[in-house]
This record gives sequence, C-alpha cells and structure tokens, in this order.
Amino acid sequence: MRDYQAVVRVRHQGLNLAEHPDELDTVTGELVDYGATAQMWDDVTEWTLTVRVPSLWDVGATAGRVVRAAYNQAEWIVNVVRVDAWQVAEWESAKGLSE
Repeated sequence: MRDYQAVVRVRHQGLNLAEHPDELDTVTGELVDYGATAQMWDDVTEWTLTVRVPSLWDVGATAGRVVRAAYNQAEWIVNVVRVDAWQVAEWESAKGLSE
C-alpha cells in the first residue's frame, strides 16, 4: 500500500458548503482521517486528501467514494466530476529536485 494525494472535485447544485456549518462539520468530520482540506465555491468544492491504496489506478475510485460518502452523511447529494492524483513519495522527491 502506498500513500497517494488526491484532489476530488464535487458539484452540488446551488449550494456552497461554506455557508452551511452543520453540513460542513459533518463532511469534514467524515474526512478527518484523510487529512482533508477544501476550497469552496458556489456549486463546487475541491477536496485534497491522502488515501492509502495499492496503486495509482485505485485512487480515483477510493477518493471519490470516500468524499461522496461524507456528503451522504450530511444528506447532500453530490457528483464527483474530477479526481487528480499523485504518489506522495514521488512528489516529495521531484519537489526536492527543483529546489
């Protein structure tokens, strides 16, 4: 198993999670084990989180499922529209080469 960083973009019609503190608490509480952080706009939120999976091919499904489940706990229906991913160790190594 390896750690991968994922950015998961979700759409939620006509809502801004930042304006709904109870739902925000629920979603962030569900994602706390993944070290999740978010950027929020109307209709769209992007979550950055770390998932531990066997390969890069597993990141999208796992991260998307985790984020969707967190929103379901808050009783919000969302669509995962994009997942970007990279391996944490490789990113740290490449970052060191450019400094």
